[in-house]
Amino acid sequence: MTDNERRFSLDPIKTDPSLRNRIFSADGDEKVGEWNGEDINDLVKELDRIEERIDANYNSLPHAGNIPEDLRGAIEKDCSIWTCDVKGNCLTGEQGTDVESADQIREKYILKYGSLEAFKEKIRLEREKFIAD
Repeated sequence: MTDNERRFSLDPIKTDPSLRNRIFSADGDEKVGEWNGEDINDLVKELDRIEERIDANYNSLPHAGNIPEDLRGAIEKDCSIWTCDVKGNCLTGEQGTDVESADQIREKYILKYGSLEAFKEKIRLEREKFIAD
């Protein structure tokens, strides 16, 4: 599609892949770094570099789409999974300072609750009880 052609809402949108790599300041006003999603350790180094001068916005870290589907939602919120690399290593923890593999995260929930689904069910029941009260 050329620049002067009309685009419709169902047409695929082509975006520059580098736009997906941006790390923003805590207020979201400034691009302060980049991470390509390949290695979580590179992100940790980049965040350390950024945080020497400004706070990064952890809520919008790039490549959060790499978080495995079974860890999204309740588990993602419970253990604070911020983002993951393509190899399945994730930046976790309330402060975003820990690195755990997706398998390590799954294992924690399996040991504590028996399965990921059992934890999700527990959260669902607690939410229903809270709403009912």
